[in-house]
Amino acid sequence: MKPGEVGIYLYCIAEGPPIAAEDGLGPVRPGYSLAHEDLLAVVSQVPLEEFGEAALPTNLQDARWLESEVRAHEQVIERVMAGRTVLPMRFCTIFHSEEKVRALLETHCERFRRALARLRGRAEWEIRLYHEPTTESAAEAPQPATGSPGTAYLVRKGALERAAQEAAAEARRQAQRTLAALADQVDQIQLKPVAPQGSQGAPRLVLDAVCLLAQPRLAAFHRRLEEVAKDLTASGLRLRLSGPWPPYHFSAELQERVGVP
Repeated sequence: MKPGEVGIYLYCIAEGPPIAAEDGLGPVRPGYSLAHEDLLAVVSQVPLEEFGEAALPTNLQDARWLESEVRAHEQVIERVMAGRTVLPMRFCTIFHSEEKVRALLETHCERFRRALARLRGRAEWEIRLYHEPTTESAAEAPQPATGSPGTAYLVRKGALERAAQEAAAEARRQAQRTLAALADQVDQIQLKPVAPQGSQGAPRLVLDAVCLLAQPRLAAFHRRLEEVAKDLTASGLRLRLSGPWPPYHFSAELQERVGVP
């Protein structure tokens, strides 16, 4: 790699008129577009001293650098998304030249057009369902009438474990009911992996799902979600909705299919 050599950072594929560097798209470095017919690749030039194969693994371990660049990545895509349909790319999608990006647009233009048509007027929303343990189960755990302190401890511990298992099973059932209640309001739902429970007594994530939702259905979706949330409160469950986000999860499969680095 030569000093000062640059790569081409690809943020997203979009439609519409070209974007010039002077449009103020990039919060960190100027963003602009490369065109092929009606398609645009929104890009910026980045120094390979930071984004090249040799430097990037180290920089990804630098929390300050990572936070700044992730924020810049998201801001560019969200600015484009404000007026266009976007097909967002993964963080740090780097090409060696503008010609490589143009070749990607030309080779896979029909796939990109179909994907953009599917995403047009839609955004990604994340739904998380938390189970919030209460102290009631611990207070109501049975106390043996007789026996040693050790026996009492084991009986109480067993009762608390069974109560926790029953609560977790009920939370999973409620998560499935939540998905079923929202299924007819969204275009697609994808489930994200849920990590094992952390510290005992802390709110536990039991459902993490992303939905592709059309703008005209947003009001009805919110009303349905409010109804579902009220029903869940009595079970110690709390719903959290975040969005709208660029449709990252509904673009990832296409990126893999067309071989985006």
